[in-house]
Amino acid sequence: MLLDVLLFYCLTTLKEFTMLKNKKTYYQLILDKSGSMHDCVNTTINGFNEQMQMIRSLKKKYPKQEFVVSLTTFNQEVHFDINQENPDNIKELTTSNNFHDYKKNENRISYLPNGMTALYDAVGMSVNNILKFANEEINNDQATVVVVIITDGHENASVKYTYRQIQSMIKELELSDNWTFSYLSNTPDAVDYAMGMNIKKENAIRYSKATMKEDYDDIKLSMKSYFDSKENNIKKKEFIKSRRK
Repeated sequence: MLLDVLLFYCLTTLKEFTMLKNKKTYYQLILDKSGSMHDCVNTTINGFNEQMQMIRSLKKKYPKQEFVVSLTTFNQEVHFDINQENPDNIKELTTSNNFHDYKKNENRISYLPNGMTALYDAVGMSVNNILKFANEEINNDQATVVVVIITDGHENASVKYTYRQIQSMIKELELSDNWTFSYLSNTPDAVDYAMGMNIKKENAIRYSKATMKEDYDDIKLSMKSYFDSKENNIKKKEFIKSRRK
């Protein structure tokens, strides 16, 4: 009788231990669409579309997990192009906004770089949008948030948020196991700039436009590693896995 009770207890404990507790992930990409991104349009479009393919494949691989995707693009304005969507419903990026191509591209999002760089507004508005939708889930340890920022220049156009506000916002959220921020930039001070905003050094990369495809490949590798770990109830704070680190 005692052995039966102990066996039942052990099996119950094992089941609870292996059960996926925090199964939802909000993946938020914040993507520069200012004029200086013009010379890497095709690489950026292909990189984003391949990321979405990767997330869809991971969704099939891990049916117990839930994936919610958002895409914010920014120049001097901030655009919520994809807002809290199931990966199966994600539209692809395209370079065309030609009216005559409407039928062909009605299920795609136009990515045509121009204008300036409202980086702080994009980060602040994206984070607050997530909090509006998911704050309770995050606080109850039911969801994690992965924020990936990709830019090629410095802030020069924000009107809603300042550097200090973004710095404070990221510092507070990074204290939680359920938030992680990554920063990829083309500027020489990319890593130092990210650290100044309280993004972990391990999650900051200075990329080169000449090898940008490899950086997007690293993001896909990072996604796989993150969701592989989450399947085992491990919430990784180091998101970026770069083969060049």
